[in-house]
Amino acid sequence: MAGILKVVLVIGLLLFLIRKKWDLGLVLFLGAGLTAVLFGLEVRAIGRDVFQASTAGETLSLVGIFWLVIYLGTFLKTKEYFKVMIDALKRLVPDARLILALPPAFIGLLPVFAGAMLSAPIIEEAGGRWGLKPAWKTFYNYWFRHIWEYTWPLYANLIIAAAVLKIPILRISLHQIPFTLLAAGAGLVMLFRYVPALPRESREGRKRAAAGRLLFSLWPILLVIVLIFGLRLKMLLALGIAALATQVLSRMNLRERAGLILKSLDWKSGILIVSVMVFKKILGTSGALEAVSRAVSPQGAGAYILLFAAPFLIGWLTGVNQAFVGISFPMLLPIFGAGHPDMVLVVFAYVSGFVGILLSPAHLCLITTVAYFKTSLRDVYRILLPPAAVVWAAALVMLVVAKFVL
Repeated sequence: MAGILKVVLVIGLLLFLIRKKWDLGLVLFLGAGLTAVLFGLEVRAIGRDVFQASTAGETLSLVGIFWLVIYLGTFLKTKEYFKVMIDALKRLVPDARLILALPPAFIGLLPVFAGAMLSAPIIEEAGGRWGLKPAWKTFYNYWFRHIWEYTWPLYANLIIAAAVLKIPILRISLHQIPFTLLAAGAGLVMLFRYVPALPRESREGRKRAAAGRLLFSLWPILLVIVLIFGLRLKMLLALGIAALATQVLSRMNLRERAGLILKSLDWKSGILIVSVMVFKKILGTSGALEAVSRAVSPQGAGAYILLFAAPFLIGWLTGVNQAFVGISFPMLLPIFGAGHPDMVLVVFAYVSGFVGILLSPAHLCLITTVAYFKTSLRDVYRILLPPAAVVWAAALVMLVVAKFVL
């Protein structure tokens, strides 16, 4: 019992500091230090764990992946590829209502800071054609921006989850594809049910050119997809090739090239990755994970409650995508199963955490779009809760069927 209380104290400190807007990487590093102290690790053992976790090939690879993802996002935004993409979509969609869904969905293919704001002006303009209320415009922009985070391997949530679980990221992605499809479907139901159809505009002569511009605007992302899914290259190598291709094929002077690279070397992202891996390492060597496994049976009702409560509450309280995975997944390892995690349990925990993120009043995308469209969180929640509940209910049904029916 004393061990689990220590773990609760660590989680409480992490949540308190995150709510105080401390940097997540620093918070996790402090959490690792507190864990080591509470569980009586010697100073030399702490130093050894920190060094080993920080310099491990897996950690360095993750840092490289993060920086390359940031680079590609910066490149596409700086070179105005997003504008080309959105203009092409306007000319291609068969139903005008899809303009409310496709721009945020396409921008969501590449994680960028407060990415929902990139498509907000498009939704603002398009929504005026129907006289949509601000809460509805906020919902469409916010919801479709986030449909990929269950499965798209460029997202930090999935990258960190794969690292913590020590499994290929594609394994998580493939298991969670149904939830991206479900999220997209739920959003489209809300779109086609509440937004009336408009007469279709004639754009036949522009389709081929628009399709070409769309592919052109996405070429770095498409290249990464081909390299990872087609040629089965590791993510670090695929991202490196795509980044190199942008340098070789794009017209930029030396100053622009150097500026893109330097802007992408975000030290906070590097510290975050290192901190997650140090936190995970010390949880294992200190005996904290053993304390969790002794207090909560991997097969009991308490384990299933914890699989929901830990990621959901951390996600809802922090609004930080990396937090619910970086904090809760190392704690849940004894329940997932060390070495060979039960993917049903992993998916349920991940979906629970991400639904917490979607509903979090601290989520940057949510609060910025609410402010942009000049609406209220209460009005947005009335629209957001049903589809979010559908996604989580599907994960619960999957868990119940897999564990208690089959």
